[in-house]
Parts: sequence; C-alpha cells; structure tokens
Amino acid sequence: MLKEQLKCWPLAAKNYADLAQAKIREFDMGGFLFRVQFNPSRMVSTGAKLDKASLEKRPCFLCPANLPAEQLRLPFGEHYQLLCNPFPIFPEHFTIPSLGHEPQLIRPRFRDLLRLALALDQYTVFYNGPKCGASAPDHTHFQAGTRFRMPYDEELPSKLIPANLLTQQKGCSLYLLHDYLRNGLIIVTADEAEAEEMFFRIYDSLPIQSGETEPMMNIFANYVEGRWVVTIIPRRLHRPWQYSAEGKDKFLSSPGAADLGGLLITPREEDFLKVSPELIRDIFRQVCFTDEELSPIARHFANS
Repeated sequence: MLKEQLKCWPLAAKNYADLAQAKIREFDMGGFLFRVQFNPSRMVSTGAKLDKASLEKRPCFLCPANLPAEQLRLPFGEHYQLLCNPFPIFPEHFTIPSLGHEPQLIRPRFRDLLRLALALDQYTVFYNGPKCGASAPDHTHFQAGTRFRMPYDEELPSKLIPANLLTQQKGCSLYLLHDYLRNGLIIVTADEAEAEEMFFRIYDSLPIQSGETEPMMNIFANYVEGRWVVTIIPRRLHRPWQYSAEGKDKFLSSPGAADLGGLLITPREEDFLKVSPELIRDIFRQVCFTDEELSPIARHFANS
C-alpha cells in the first residue's frame, strides 16, 4: 500500500523523499542515545493548535469523510483502518484511526493496541495521549513506524534485566524503566488478558490531572518472539516552557512517542542546530516523571 501511495499521491511522495534526505544529529547521553531529525513537514503536527475551539473549528483529518481522495485505506478489524501517514517520521509510517469520531482514550482500546502490535510485528506501534503528542486528540488513533529507527527500540532489551524486575505474576513480568529521562514501566507477557490486567493496574496508579480525561502517557507496543513488550511512559506536562517562549529561548518541541523513543523531531532548522545534551535533559525532565516521582508507583508494584 505504501509503495502504491508513493506512486499516486504527490504529497506523500515528496515528504517520503524529503525524509530520506533528512539531516540527523546524534547525542550520546551517557548510557543512551538521542537522534535528532530535522523534518519541516512535521510542523503540521508540532505546531497544531489543540485547544477546544480550534479543534471544533477544523474538519477532523482522520474521519473517513475528510480523508484526501488519494489516500488509500486498508481495513483493520471492524473498527479501524490503516492509512499511510503523509507526514512521515519513519521510512514506513502508518496511522491507524478508528472509523468513528471518538476521543483519544486508551483504557477501552488497550486490547486493540495489543492486536495491532501482533498484526504489525515488524513495526513499533505507539499511542500518544490527548496531550502527549497527539495532533488529533478528538479522534482515537494509533501509529506504527519502522522498528529500530528510534534508539529506544535498540536499547529496550538491555532494560529487561533481573535488576529492573518489579513483580512477576503468572506469566506476566513488570520492569522498571529508570535513569533514562523518559522513565516508565514495561509489561512483558504472552497472554493478552494478563497484559490488559497489568496495564489497568498501572493506569489506576497514575494521577489524572485536573481537566484531563486519563493519566497523561505515551505507549510503545511490540510483539517479539511470541510475547508482547509494552512500555508505558507517564507524563507530567504536555509541552516544555520553551515551546511558548519568544526570541532566542524558543524551541518548538511538542514531544510525542517518537521523541520519547529517542527520535527528537525538529521542524525548524534553527532548533535542529540549537539542540544540545543540556537542552534535551531540560525538556524531558519537564515533560516526564523523574526517578523520584516514579519511585512511589514502582514501590507499590514491588510490594504487591
């Protein structure tokens, strides 16, 4: 489908060709890597206005009736369709929206995420919370991208070690992701029901901020060697203060799952050139839980 889209959809063809030539910078953060991508086409997402009035004004770009005529649709189950993302971050980048116009919420859709990861087992499937990088918080959707483009895909196996194991129940293991700037919890299991049960426990342990509909989070899901590996990264902030700053302090970053996966997207060249290890640390300390903030949640599971 993607190959066909690149033949018949000029917008997608241009943006995928540009992505192949995208400038990349890499930073060794002392134990993990950040890869910075200069990608002007992502201004559509990074700069999206997500206040209620703006969302109500614009036609939803994920509703079937509003999709471009050139955009092919591949049904997935009864409630979703798989689309080529015309503003790619990955060499193969797909969006999987629900057919109905329903708000972005993960709790009732978690098993859908698992089934997508099983079907798309050569990809990393991910979820952006309504204020965690989703540019369409009013329409349920997942995304899938080429695996191993995000440094986290490469670094994940090194996190699944006995020292990080919090608890093990039946065939389900829960690991702590820490000392990583994007701290969180990792579920590993071959059983769909056990994965869902553990996720609900994590969900219920996280705070819901005033005015929000669910705990802020990003999620990665893979199906590898007969088991699901699901990473939940809780969030404390939508965007860093630099997003709204003026002048030399401005840095246009609205972190979503790809950024938390170590692939930091910069739609402006001045931001691409400005990135430093210090700036990366500052941004992710603002938007993600620190080790200290995650500790009470980790202790809850370790003692259960």
